[in-house]
Amino acid sequence: MENEFTEAGILPISPAVQKVLQDLVLKNPYMQDLKIEILEIERGYVKGRLQVTDRVLNPYGSVHGGCLYSLADITAGLAACTYGVYASTIDGHMEYILPAIDTAYIICEAKEIRQGMHVSQYEAFLYDDKEQLVDKAVFSFYMMNRAIVGSKDEA
Repeated sequence: MENEFTEAGILPISPAVQKVLQDLVLKNPYMQDLKIEILEIERGYVKGRLQVTDRVLNPYGSVHGGCLYSLADITAGLAACTYGVYASTIDGHMEYILPAIDTAYIICEAKEIRQGMHVSQYEAFLYDDKEQLVDKAVFSFYMMNRAIVGSKDEA
């Protein structure tokens, strides 16, 4: 089978991997409780969004920091998985820049810093619906020896 490369020379994400990752978000109760959806998936990149509801607000009326961290971790983890194997978070660091307040949703863009065979690093940027940067994060992931396509999760 021949590999198809983009003009930049990067192997595009497999449609089968893309479908499994999108289905994972649709079927996961935690991600559904947070109303997380995937907007874009490319090799080493995922753009997702969290719908802001009263259930994710802290007592001060802004999005709870734990929900923001979850969105960043999930989005960056999915970006790491675009290479076709599952990833598990090793560690993460988030900088809370602005309160996520008076916004209908939070957008998260996760981008590859380094994709390794065993450990990968990704950065995540979170924006409110006014396109203000509210948080940024960096995550390390352990790349598991478990293929996404062909796994029991694919069904």
